[in-house]
Amino acid sequence: MPEKACPRCQQPMRLDTQSGFWVCPNKHRVPETLDEAQTRMKAKGERPSVTLTYRGKLEARTKSVFETAHDYLWQGDPTRAVQIFKQAVDLQPDFVDAYLWLAKLTDDPTQKRHYLDDVLARDPGHIEALRLLMVLNGEMTPEEAERSIQAADPRRQQAEGAVKATTQTLICPVCGGGLTVDETSGRVVCKFCGYLAPLEKRSDREGGTLGVALLKRRAQAVQWVIGERLLRCKQCGTERTIPAGRLSHVCPFCGANAVIESDALKTVEKPDTLLPFVVTEDQAKLAIRERLNKLDQRMAGLLDDNRVAHAVIEGLFVPLWVFDALVNVSQTTTDQRMPNSRDQVRTFKPYENIQFQDGMVGVPVFGMKQPTILKQISEYELSSAQAYDPKLLARTPAALYDIDFDAASLTARSHITQTMRDRYERGSGQSVEVKVYANVLQMTFMLMLVPVWIATLYERDGEVRAAVVNGQTGAVALGDSRKP
Repeated sequence: MPEKACPRCQQPMRLDTQSGFWVCPNKHRVPETLDEAQTRMKAKGERPSVTLTYRGKLEARTKSVFETAHDYLWQGDPTRAVQIFKQAVDLQPDFVDAYLWLAKLTDDPTQKRHYLDDVLARDPGHIEALRLLMVLNGEMTPEEAERSIQAADPRRQQAEGAVKATTQTLICPVCGGGLTVDETSGRVVCKFCGYLAPLEKRSDREGGTLGVALLKRRAQAVQWVIGERLLRCKQCGTERTIPAGRLSHVCPFCGANAVIESDALKTVEKPDTLLPFVVTEDQAKLAIRERLNKLDQRMAGLLDDNRVAHAVIEGLFVPLWVFDALVNVSQTTTDQRMPNSRDQVRTFKPYENIQFQDGMVGVPVFGMKQPTILKQISEYELSSAQAYDPKLLARTPAALYDIDFDAASLTARSHITQTMRDRYERGSGQSVEVKVYANVLQMTFMLMLVPVWIATLYERDGEVRAAVVNGQTGAVALGDSRKP
């Protein structure tokens, strides 16, 4: 900080850059000269440019006012900068960058939240506003927020040995017997005393925001890769390890059924909802038999004896990521036709660009790398989902995802953008070209467990093939035959 002596009391004076006056301890004031101001500004250097996050068309007047506000901020006058940022908001109410800087410059938590809400109301996926709001809400520390800016992705590290897991054992609180799920009613009951277990109620939670989840991940230094988890049976005390892809496990010694709730490294994402089984085991077997009797399978049997000698079938709840998206669509039409009349000349538009918003709900992505055959039966009626409760796994085991929300969101995003192109590029012809660009503004997601019957078919020629049945709709998909 520059200093000079007060001409009246000879005390050292300091420059107040906001007022433009030199001030001494005795409150004597001397205005800063033009030469002093020029020297100070030259020593400080040029103001760095500010990157805009606004997605729309910025008016020239708004941009000029915004730049002026940053000039005041660079000169050390935040009070005047706030006044100018408010002018930018008045000029263009959807200009999110002005709201963002107003949020940054206020120390009032209520005002800060208000301005951040203004940003997210206009741009729901705004990463910087989400980050500031997470810090304000206590969901992220300032240090984690800074790390999420600096680090592209956390370092992936393989966990050494089995990771200790916390489980919930599915036993009757009345008699200590095992619980099961009644096939007819879908209720959780005790096999021995008939106790009916209460279940979790479906909440109004709409799912997690993808931007928030990604920020939380980037704020972590390490992303752990789990090979096995260590479970300790609460009934008999036996410890055993299970593969990382299992969400539930039956103790081989006492038969107690346990569901994983978390682990020591916090790598388990608890499911949000569950779709119950509608198709029974017998109905699934019949559906597979009918599919094998279709013409394409009978024709294949002319070359090989693909008749099934015997089959093994089991039910499994598999993880399904479900995404909802808000999409900004830009549609550009180029018309190379020549107008044929004067009226057509007046209205003819050789080039036109329109932008609008659209959305998609319930985009499914399976959370398992294998088998890919699952993609053929991925159509589920999601409205019948109920709140996840570990007790609902008392009869049927469940798998844990090995494709996380981050990787699944890329698949969902690709599907969404392709759907928008298919939906809005229609009308293209030899002389008219329609191009569509889709930008996903915001995505929310939830983890759902969905019912699948998985069968292994042993054919008479010694080959083996897989078959899967959608446990809700009865849709069937067959894998290719292969040598065991």
